[in-house]
Amino acid sequence: MKITEFTLKNRALSHFIFMIILFGGVFAYLKMGKLEDAPFTIKQALVMTQYPGASPQEVEEQVSDILEEAIQSLDELDYVISENRAGLSKITVYVKKEIRAEAMPQLWDELRRKVNDAQGKLPPGAHSIVNDDFGDVLGVFYGVSGEGFTPRELDDYSKKIKNEVLKLPGVAKVERYGVQVPTVDVILSPGKMGEAGISMSELVAVLNSQNKVFDAGTINTPTNRVRIAPTGNFSSFNDIKNFMIPAPNGENIRLGDIAKIEEGYMKPFTNKLKINGNDAIGLAVSTVEGGNVVVMAEAVKARLESLKAELPLGIEIDNVYDQGMESAKANDGFIINLIMSVATVVAILLFFIGFRTGILISSGLVYAILATLLVMFGEGIALQRSSLAAIIIAMGMLVDNAIVVADAILINLQRGMSRKDAVFKAVKVSAMPLLGATFIAILTFLPIYLSPHVTGEYFSSLFIVIAVSLFLSWIFAITQTPLYCDEYMKKPKSTGDGTDPFAGGMYLKFRKVLTEFIRRKWLVAAGLVVLLATALAGFNYIPKVFMPDLEKTVFTVNIWAVEGTKIEKMEEMLDEMNEYVESFDEVVQTTLTVGQTPPRYYLANVSFGPMPNFGHMIVETHSFEEVKKIKEELTEGLRERFPETVIKTSLFASMPPYEADIEARFNGPDDQVLDSLVNEALEIMKSNPKAQMFRNEWKNQVMVWQPELDQQRARLANINVGNISNSLRAYADGTPIGVFRDEEKQVPIVMKTESALENGFSTYENAPIWGMGTTTIPLNQLTSGQEFSWEFPMIKRYNRERSMAAQCDVMPEYTKSEVLEELKPLIEGIELPEGYTMFWDSEYKSQKEAMEALTAYLPLAMILLVTILIALFANYKQPVIILLILPLSLIGVSFGLLGTGKEFGFNSIIGWLGLLGMIIKNVIVLLDEANIQKADGKSHFEAIVNATVSRTRPVLMAALTTICGMLPLLPDSVFGSMAATIIFGLSFATLLTLLAVPALYAIFYNVSVANTPQSTIQELEEH
Repeated sequence: MKITEFTLKNRALSHFIFMIILFGGVFAYLKMGKLEDAPFTIKQALVMTQYPGASPQEVEEQVSDILEEAIQSLDELDYVISENRAGLSKITVYVKKEIRAEAMPQLWDELRRKVNDAQGKLPPGAHSIVNDDFGDVLGVFYGVSGEGFTPRELDDYSKKIKNEVLKLPGVAKVERYGVQVPTVDVILSPGKMGEAGISMSELVAVLNSQNKVFDAGTINTPTNRVRIAPTGNFSSFNDIKNFMIPAPNGENIRLGDIAKIEEGYMKPFTNKLKINGNDAIGLAVSTVEGGNVVVMAEAVKARLESLKAELPLGIEIDNVYDQGMESAKANDGFIINLIMSVATVVAILLFFIGFRTGILISSGLVYAILATLLVMFGEGIALQRSSLAAIIIAMGMLVDNAIVVADAILINLQRGMSRKDAVFKAVKVSAMPLLGATFIAILTFLPIYLSPHVTGEYFSSLFIVIAVSLFLSWIFAITQTPLYCDEYMKKPKSTGDGTDPFAGGMYLKFRKVLTEFIRRKWLVAAGLVVLLATALAGFNYIPKVFMPDLEKTVFTVNIWAVEGTKIEKMEEMLDEMNEYVESFDEVVQTTLTVGQTPPRYYLANVSFGPMPNFGHMIVETHSFEEVKKIKEELTEGLRERFPETVIKTSLFASMPPYEADIEARFNGPDDQVLDSLVNEALEIMKSNPKAQMFRNEWKNQVMVWQPELDQQRARLANINVGNISNSLRAYADGTPIGVFRDEEKQVPIVMKTESALENGFSTYENAPIWGMGTTTIPLNQLTSGQEFSWEFPMIKRYNRERSMAAQCDVMPEYTKSEVLEELKPLIEGIELPEGYTMFWDSEYKSQKEAMEALTAYLPLAMILLVTILIALFANYKQPVIILLILPLSLIGVSFGLLGTGKEFGFNSIIGWLGLLGMIIKNVIVLLDEANIQKADGKSHFEAIVNATVSRTRPVLMAALTTICGMLPLLPDSVFGSMAATIIFGLSFATLLTLLAVPALYAIFYNVSVANTPQSTIQELEEH
């Protein structure tokens, strides 16, 4: 080829280019971004709307329904889910899977416009916020704590640390979590208020006007315009105490004389963070897009260490999760595996083909890897789990191109050709078949790259790296390999007399075996069919796990208490749980959040809350072995001690976990019918001994107290519903009545009463209610009675329909797929009323979507693959032979997964696709050699035997290098099943290439050993 000729003619330039690639690849590795896992876009946005005082049904009807109607006009919308709680609407917007990351910002802008346009239709007091960045990963997570320090002090110190961290290069943003909102509590005395003749409405109006910012205008001078800035706003805590309130009698009453003024915190709090049982404030740090999280995390760690000297004694800064350290560990582990794999490949090559030739071929592998790193650096592809795995997956195919060319050159030299002729003939014969095989190998991964599912985005770098590395390996096979072989390959002893270099003891035995397989071709075909059927049946006994868990030293515990549990009680319960967890010797640190999950410190985390009955715990141990040792014992211990709670422990995974392992979701208009259907499904779940933790997604109903307002009495007392609500709230948590500006802080002023009522309904019946006057009226004089009712605390909707799910988890010794298969026919047999539907949600839905997205582009890949095969061979028989061999590779895969106990999942499928590329490449080169032999006048029998024998050494070398290169990945938690698929699949596929392909060739070309002259058979067997 011309490119080979150019390389050999311009040796100095060629060596210079290879040197640039060598040093450029090393430079790229040192400078390129490094991440723990491949990034993918969370294609969700949250629309949060506060509607204080509204019931879940009122929130559903007056807020969520209006917003969902506006949101559904988005062309890119996939589906929408809303959770309606008292006073809060939480709408999660899911866009179509095929929307790529670069289109998301514009889409979220459109969503924001639609939500803003709908604000005018919402009831007074309701206001929406669109959160489209809650999917951002803040992968460096620290906690600032200090025993004996107040929340205000922790707030100040954490803010100082945040400002320092923001100055560091590579830091994009810093979010704080668990900050307790400070308040100024004005605790009123109704008696003193009445004596002074001051009404609550007057007090609220005066306080609001006092601390409000007003524009006083300017003073015009002949040359300037001077701004007028009158003082008098509250500037200190004492200013509020000494504030004078005008009384009706003309006197001014000091606020501190009629109320207690205290510093407090907003109740109930929304969320809280605790580290090892101590109150803390979280600092979650994200890196800039495309940045090196390892470098950024090290800079943050170093700065925090230096800041400790500036902080008071007792302030602790604890690491909760360090993505930089995790990325470094993941990358270091993969680099070690990569080095081991390369070393293994080199050792095998040296064994098969000699030291010098082995080094020459191995150098092509090194160049291909370094050139791939250079391209990755230029394209901004970081080193992470998927991209590094891609290099290891491709390694066998990378070295295969060089093996074929170098082996052909070696054989030509053995046949007495000159170096130049040996090189050019080897390249001429091999280049196009290898190019076609390389493109086909790339095409096998195309459905993954085109998949619109999140798995497609997660593995997109895998496809790109494999495509780039394979194409580069072909380039090096026809440039660098010929050049190095021409300059450095030791010329073997030439036979000169035309003796076949493939004559000899091992080749002689193989020829006889091969002849027998061709002789019994139909028996071979039948045996393969039986083996395939057995292997497919064996898949029923292989555990099915869509995406495996990761081997980390930490795991998480999600806790849901009974609905209606107040957040203060939840905190007490979580403190007790924390004490139990800390009793394990293996536990190094516990991080506890109350009310909702922490910021997304790991990409595949899932968000829960805000909800007062929820808690989240991050448990850190010394090693993953300790995690496996204590996880189930800890879970069972918590469930025994807190039987009323739902407790779900999870390992970290590549994909986001779900609230429940299995969910049967029912949709329809009436919540009572939905409840009945869910209960029926739960009874079925409970009958399965492999399932556990059965619950209704809407949880239990909660009590609501409803005092019935007597409108006539209320009008006579000049009291309305707002007066009653504010007065009752003041007796409980307090009513915000203004804002105190403390430098950059806006501290709420909260009105409370000194006789705050904590417990019991009877005391509330006599609660004094403030009206427009200066006196209070007991509540029971304004009501005609009271009643208690029950309601679901949360109403969930799926695509604007009410939706309720029956949930359960799976016992540790079983897989989700096997339990689901047992439940499906029973639950799907439930008779649904008209207007009601049911589908399987949770992980099953995600798996189904992922597989549908993957298989959607398989036809395209197959059409392109067959097109290339037909173009290469210019016939139909040989492409059909190749296509028939591909499913037979499942025989090795099935027995391999069964033997190793590895699970079958998405990664196994990726491994199988890579395996197909390797098989196709080997068979293409074999059949192409058979065509060359046939063109030289050989019979079909002679052609296939000679071609197979000539391909034996390169096929075995490529197979062994790939298999041994995969061995370091076999124990890996994520890619172990993929490695097992390739190792055992390729082992059997090698036998298929060398034995089954000749048998199928004999069937398709009607080759009969019986009709072949005995002299020809004897000559072939003794050649």
